[in-house]
Formats: sequence, structure tokens, C-alpha cells
Amino acid sequence: MKKQISLVLLAVLTVGLFASCNKIFFPEADELPAGAQQFINQYFPNSNILYFEKDGASYDVKLSGNVDLEFSLNGDWTEVDCNTTEVPAGIVPAEIAEYVSTNHPNNFIVKISRNGQHYEIELNNDLDLEFNLGNNNGGNNGGNNGGNNGGNNGGTQVNLPEAAQLFISQYFANVTIAHVELDDFKYEVRLSNGVELEFDMNGNWREVDCNTFAIPAGIVPQNIVDFVTTSYPANFIVKISKEYQKYEIELNNHLDLVFDLNGNFLYID
Repeated sequence: MKKQISLVLLAVLTVGLFASCNKIFFPEADELPAGAQQFINQYFPNSNILYFEKDGASYDVKLSGNVDLEFSLNGDWTEVDCNTTEVPAGIVPAEIAEYVSTNHPNNFIVKISRNGQHYEIELNNDLDLEFNLGNNNGGNNGGNNGGNNGGNNGGTQVNLPEAAQLFISQYFANVTIAHVELDDFKYEVRLSNGVELEFDMNGNWREVDCNTFAIPAGIVPQNIVDFVTTSYPANFIVKISKEYQKYEIELNNHLDLVFDLNGNFLYID
């Protein structure tokens, strides 16, 4: 009797599962577009399709080996996420592969997505880069000397104020601009080495975030540099933001310190 009840319960749960997930298919359903099947056979010949889901205007596919793929309804790939392994050669456009090889020789691409001529990639060090191949910008959305403009999600051109351009040229002379966005009356800039910058509408810097390495000399006021050197000799500054009445800095040990505009220490945040 208990066995019969269990079987009935299992049947009810199974029906409920497929009723609520009726867009999920398994390999034997063979409902992927031919283009998607050919793509998988070409670039992932040793992987198995675990399952796929038709979600609105796309197919989401899960392969063995922890690979996630996304295709349009006609079978064109829109995203390849290999998570921790390298995206197979041939998927990444030659211009992007060459840019990464030149500028990030110790890293490789683990994820790529595309929308028309706009590509976004992720490297194995978690650095995200954007490319607009239609502009032949080589990943820097215009470079960092004079003509540095970039896409702002919709592809609209954004021109940095001259003061911001001079700041980047002075302190990050050998680094290219990966992305520029005008958002809420401020310019948000991401450089090809992962540095994130923020400028006001006049081009004055408001935040410099170098993530894991030291902020270039000259950006941080000398009083703050002296305080950190004396009080935290084993650490260095990786981030600084300038607000109306204070500076906030972050050290490479994740300690946050607050100073007034004259560089006098106020408190640990």
C-alpha cells in the first residue's frame, strides 16, 4: 500500500514539474535549430547536451563540462560562457583575440556575448571588456588621446571632457579606454586594465578604483600618502573617491579611511 502511494505521489510530482517547466527540453527532443546543433558539434564535439530551454526569443543550452550557450531562434549564437575554461578558437573574432593576446598575454577569454557588432568578453581574471567592431576600435572605444568616446549601452557616442582626457593621458598613458558611459550627470570610464574612473560633467575626477594595484603617484594628496606610509607601511591605496567635504580611500587590505579635504585623517569607515 505504501509503495502504491509513493508511486502515485511521484507521478503527481512529475506531472507538476513538467507542467511548470514546459519550456525545458532534453536532448532526445531534438528541437534545437540546425545552426545551433552545428555550432555545438563544431566547437564542443566532446560535450553532451544536458538540457536546453526555449526562453522567449532565445535558446539556453547547458553542456557537460560546465558550458552555457545561448542562441537566437534561428540558431545563431549570442553568448558562450565556458566559466573557467577558454572559449574555443574560432568563436572569438580575430580582432578581439589579437587585442587580448597583445594587451592581456597572461589571460584568456572565458565568456563572450554579442549583439550585432557589439561584443562583450570576460577574461579568466574577471576583467570585462567591450568592443564595437563596426567602429574598428580594437577594444578601446576610441583610444585615450583626444578621440576617446565609447558606447553607453545603446551605442550612442559619448565624448569625454578635455580635463578627463588629460587626466587619463597623464596617469594611465599606456592604457586604452574600454568603455565610457554618461550616467546621472557623471562620466563612468573603464580602462582596458580594469581600472574604473568617475568624472563630473566638467571632467574633474571624482573616483579612481584600481581594484588590486596601487593608484598612480600624484592622484592621492600628499598628506594622505604620508599618513598611509607611516601608519600602514605594508599596504597601499587601491581606491580613492573625492566628495564635497572629504576623501575616502581603500587600502589593499580592504581597510577604508576617511580624510578631510586638507588630507587630515578623520576616521576609519
